[in-house]
Amino acid sequence: MHPHLGGVGKAVLHASGFYARRLPSVHFPGPAVLCYHGLRAGAAVGRPFEPLHVPVATFEQHCRLIRESCDPIGADDLLAALSLGAPLPPRAVLVTFDDGYRSVLTLAKPILERYRIPAVVFACSAPIERGSLFWYDAVARARGEGEVQRLKSVPFDDWRTSTEPFDVRVAADDAYAPLSVEDLRSLAATPGIEIGGHTAEHPILARASGDEQTRQVFDDKRALESWTDRPVRLFSYPNGRPQIDYTAATSAIVRRCGYEAAFTTESAYVSASGDRYEVPRFMMLDSISAAALAHRFTFGWLRKR
Repeated sequence: MHPHLGGVGKAVLHASGFYARRLPSVHFPGPAVLCYHGLRAGAAVGRPFEPLHVPVATFEQHCRLIRESCDPIGADDLLAALSLGAPLPPRAVLVTFDDGYRSVLTLAKPILERYRIPAVVFACSAPIERGSLFWYDAVARARGEGEVQRLKSVPFDDWRTSTEPFDVRVAADDAYAPLSVEDLRSLAATPGIEIGGHTAEHPILARASGDEQTRQVFDDKRALESWTDRPVRLFSYPNGRPQIDYTAATSAIVRRCGYEAAFTTESAYVSASGDRYEVPRFMMLDSISAAALAHRFTFGWLRKR
């Protein structure tokens, strides 16, 4: 079977049960960590950064695939493997969400519970505390996605000055609303769901001084722990590209702030010999159907070692 297929071919194979029969014989080279952001209830309507918000139906199909053909694991399992070398099942998959969108509670949580799939939710504390849009969503609504990309490349002080006017309060039913503090507590109390840090305000850490990076990382951890009354052990770097969005100095700060592991957006399986402060993840977008995900588990991602 040739691994390079179009969407129709993958859909046909998925519907025929091919991937369901093939996947049980596949052994991943390491855990696959999936990086989601938000979910959306309806069809695409042209909102900014919409590909990061996976349709509910697609996410449910992903979860069914993970439950039936893979081995869902939780934060404890991955930490035990990274820190102690504990064995993991052959098709280990960890589900994660970045940012802290309210749709993780309202739309994703029921599906995760239905399929008994653990997850890690990395949250930014400042938008949660203020009840405001994440800065990039607010800027994109007013000025477009291009302005967001520009602001990600400027020094931290310039970013701060430019984004302060876009501290926009948002209704809880807005599609891009963040979790509230009570929402976060509810998620943290859900068996199998772990809350992780993602900085207070989601700046690009590589653009900031060491002191400012420390403040962003530590203040977020302290707030999340105070709200949930649970230790916050895991961190994900905003944007997450190694040596572009964070540096080795950033990783050292994350370690000093008491985190046990940190996650990037480098696309690869987790290696037992890798740095646990640079754990790779596969980015999940609205264009990745269940058939496409099954194909990547079976063929495509196996080449990423």
